[in-house]
Amino acid sequence: MLKNNVVYYDADGKMVDNLDIQQESCDRTIDYCATAVVPDGFTFRFTTFDSFTACSDLSELVCTLEKQEAEGTVENPCGGTLTCPVEIDAVRLIGTARFHINVGDLTPIEGGLQIGDIPCTLASDVSVPVNQVIETICQTEDCQRSCFDTVGAFAFAPQVITDACGRQIVTVRGGLFIRYIGC
Repeated sequence: MLKNNVVYYDADGKMVDNLDIQQESCDRTIDYCATAVVPDGFTFRFTTFDSFTACSDLSELVCTLEKQEAEGTVENPCGGTLTCPVEIDAVRLIGTARFHINVGDLTPIEGGLQIGDIPCTLASDVSVPVNQVIETICQTEDCQRSCFDTVGAFAFAPQVITDACGRQIVTVRGGLFIRYIGC
């Protein structure tokens, strides 16, 4: 299910071949880029997304309304059309999205004991500031706290570099697809 170095997950967190996400002019993704240094005494290996897990906390995200002026065209009762200024609301999602990522296999360089059946993975935490318009609507008085939900996710295969000191540095990029569900 790895295509072009990226994997997709549905809203239930199950790996899928493809997501039918409509690209719109509003920004409906929340991207993360998580980096971790492989601890001394271990090496990092990544072969499949079987050992990949990602958890997200979106409790700090809220929806706000932002007045914007646009132009609307209406039929003129006296003939032709009129172009008039109108106010609309941009629904802006603001706050912080937090991600906890586990990826790959950590293997001791020499021997060592592994306890349990689950392989040791490299963990990384990242907080992402969010400030983006997810929808434009006709004027309303209020917008509920949760005007969005998650419809899927994506993750790219980790990139590994070795720094000048010989340490492996692992970077994982991914994110969530969200949709506007109303104010």
